[in-house]
Amino acid sequence: MIPYYLKNHITNVKEKKDSTAGILASSAGNTNLQIYFYGDTVKIKKIPHIVDAELPCLIIAKDVATGETFTIFDGMKHGHDAMFCNQACGDAERELKLYEHGVGKVKITIGFSIDYEDEKEEYEFNENGEVILTYGTLDWEKAKSIGFDWLSLKFADEKKEFVDLELA
Repeated sequence: MIPYYLKNHITNVKEKKDSTAGILASSAGNTNLQIYFYGDTVKIKKIPHIVDAELPCLIIAKDVATGETFTIFDGMKHGHDAMFCNQACGDAERELKLYEHGVGKVKITIGFSIDYEDEKEEYEFNENGEVILTYGTLDWEKAKSIGFDWLSLKFADEKKEFVDLELA
């Protein structure tokens, strides 16, 4: 399943039962991307990994050719725990900085091990049929698409992860 907000930004999609993988691309189809983020970095096997800081991380891609930016991941809104468990952080400002350890084609892998349809009765819905999240409401199908429980990002040329987040 592709997160609804990334539908126009993932190419070469490969879907399995519990995961979706692909290459990130701008609306123009360009895959040469810079990564900007809010968060901290910690070295894991000599590679700086993006992790949460005082607030949940935010990861943005920028098309080097066109300057277009798009959100890859927002830890305040995406992922099971942000949607259903963590306290909402409101509209807190998170200053972005350039991830200086790579630019290029980015492979994304998103994991889905929660069977939302099987557990649907455990969630609350409003009168419009939207599921109630920690920060508002959302259409059920859209909510399922962003309710992933892990996320991995790596530069395709380097084959080493720089994001590996457990979200549930």
